[in-house]
Amino acid sequence: MKTQPRQRSDRAPTKLLGGTIHSRRAIVDPQRSALLNPVPGNLLLVVAPRAGGAILLDLAARLARRGPLRLLDGGNRLDVYALNLAVARALESGAPGGPRGSVREVLERIQLARAFTCYQLAALLRDTPAEGVPTIVLDLLATFHDESVPAVESRRLLRTCLVHLARLNRAAPVAVSVRPAMPVNRPELLEFLAAAAGQVWMLEPEVPREPPRLF
Repeated sequence: MKTQPRQRSDRAPTKLLGGTIHSRRAIVDPQRSALLNPVPGNLLLVVAPRAGGAILLDLAARLARRGPLRLLDGGNRLDVYALNLAVARALESGAPGGPRGSVREVLERIQLARAFTCYQLAALLRDTPAEGVPTIVLDLLATFHDESVPAVESRRLLRTCLVHLARLNRAAPVAVSVRPAMPVNRPELLEFLAAAAGQVWMLEPEVPREPPRLF
């Protein structure tokens, strides 16, 4: 599988709250998830359109190829077919690292749970044991912007989630994805999350290049 060159931002990583900000453009290359390296004790936050989409699925496939993985869907956006394709790509890449197996065997290592409210997500994280299993939370803040939930309650629930993310991260890698903050809709939630993260990746969509002019 050919690897396309990564396009880098001209900006150097800067410090924002608790995490180091890295700005990159999202590219088509499935190997782009290799940029993301969640490790124990260093919460990884990905801020991207569609909450990372395929990039997070590629990361999930890479981790599940090595062993068990928890995948918590906070925005009801998991595309199971796309996850199958991501696992197939991970197996075809031939990269070293732990067990392999078939697509079905790798998928069976993924423990999937969905949360349809911020209350459910907080409960899921609270009830998840710290067993040394990597965890990915997709679109964590999706339900925290629900206008039926008071802003003060949304912040309280997010703080609860951060406590349990830190607990899980002490034993294993943890990665979280969110969409960019909406200026008029509780932007402080993303600030709280970034303050708790050790790595913050700001991914931007690839901008199509204009064809060269002949005249």
